[in-house]
Amino acid sequence: MKPIIENVNKIIYKIYKNKNPVLAEIIINWQKIVGAKYSHNTLPLKISTTKDKKQKINILMVEVNNAATSVEIAFQQEIIIERLAVYMGYKAINKIRTIVKI
Repeated sequence: MKPIIENVNKIIYKIYKNKNPVLAEIIINWQKIVGAKYSHNTLPLKISTTKDKKQKINILMVEVNNAATSVEIAFQQEIIIERLAVYMGYKAINKIRTIVKI
């Protein structure tokens, strides 16, 4: 019997694979990337793309449970971006923006 998380991960990947496979990988592996401390209080929502000086910039929108976690994520942003780059094999995300869940 398979753990239910395997089936959930397959469903998540099927939903996002055509639209944004990078986001699917981030959602599925979020706990491995940011650790248990942040994964319980945060959720990656979407990746938006913008251009700055003719360079493409990917911004990861992350929902957080409270303002304190938002500040922590902002403080740890460069570390999280580096961990995402190591996990993905390339720099997929350039910035992280947080949205406080109400």
